[in-house]
Amino acid sequence: MQTSRMLAVYFWAMVVYLIFPIIIVLPVSFSDSELLRFPPTAFSMRWYQSYFNDPVWVDATLISFRVAVVSMVISTTAGTLAALAINAVPKHLAGPLTYGATLPIVIPHIFIALGVFILAIRTGLTDNELMLALAHAAVAMPFVVLITSAAIRQIDPTIARAARVLGAGPLRAFRVATLPPLIPAIAAAAIFAFFVSFDELIIAQFLMKGSETLPMRIWADLRLDFNPTVAAVSTLLIVVTTLAMGVAETLRRRAARTLAP
Repeated sequence: MQTSRMLAVYFWAMVVYLIFPIIIVLPVSFSDSELLRFPPTAFSMRWYQSYFNDPVWVDATLISFRVAVVSMVISTTAGTLAALAINAVPKHLAGPLTYGATLPIVIPHIFIALGVFILAIRTGLTDNELMLALAHAAVAMPFVVLITSAAIRQIDPTIARAARVLGAGPLRAFRVATLPPLIPAIAAAAIFAFFVSFDELIIAQFLMKGSETLPMRIWADLRLDFNPTVAAVSTLLIVVTTLAMGVAETLRRRAARTLAP
């Protein structure tokens, strides 16, 4: 009983520690002050209006959105196919292949950014949204592989075999027997991939010189201006990301329940 109580206290202490920055940012975003001040002395929506009325902030958001959508499509497609391939090989090969597919998770992004930057210079594709999307897709794909692989392992392989026995070809058997129960997991993986790209800063700083993504705009504003518009943007990102991650988790659990024997 004492141990359970101590674990509960530890858990809630960690929760407060993790959300403490959010507790600070949220009220600051509604401040009327010209400076980042906590607690705010007056309530105002001026910094949200400043964000939506500033073409620099809006353009940076649109660039991040476009890059994240392209990155999501690429990483979700490639990651799902990689997960299916890993599941199809013998077990003694699945481990090394999974490690190779998820390696970008453990490699510092600055090393990936440097390699992509050198490639971009060689190909003349610096300050190119497609190049940035491809780099982000490489970073996001491991999350897709991990999420979809977990779902694939729960699918009964006899269903696909039965479809083949009944005359379906490989593609049709995949479409009617394997893909439908995987859709919630793929959707959850796509949401994760989108926000991995949307929130990425280091690679974008290497590749984008004339244009800015939203994380780059936030970083530049903190270095040069330091006004509460950053807090308003951060609050919007926190809310949107939290809602999206909630949807992703709901889809992941639904997939787990659907695939459960």
